[in-house]
Amino acid sequence: MNKKLDKVRENIRKTEKQMRELDEYLKTLRLQEKQLEDEEIIKQIRSLNTKDGDVMDVLRRVQNMNTPVQPDHNESEGMEYGE
Repeated sequence: MNKKLDKVRENIRKTEKQMRELDEYLKTLRLQEKQLEDEEIIKQIRSLNTKDGDVMDVLRRVQNMNTPVQPDHNESEGMEYGE
């Protein structure tokens, strides 16, 4: 068979193997990143908890701070475009 073709096929196999290995490494890094972020969040929540009491109360307050305010539907009634 053609030596050039064999070499190209071998390079393809090597490259595919490297890509699989890098993909697994990337997945591992992403899991590690998430775990470290989670640990940091827990650490921050626990530091808040020392002052305020129950962890669930702290979480509810944080969640309420991040809840978007819904527009009042009555304000937009009767308004025309360009008013």
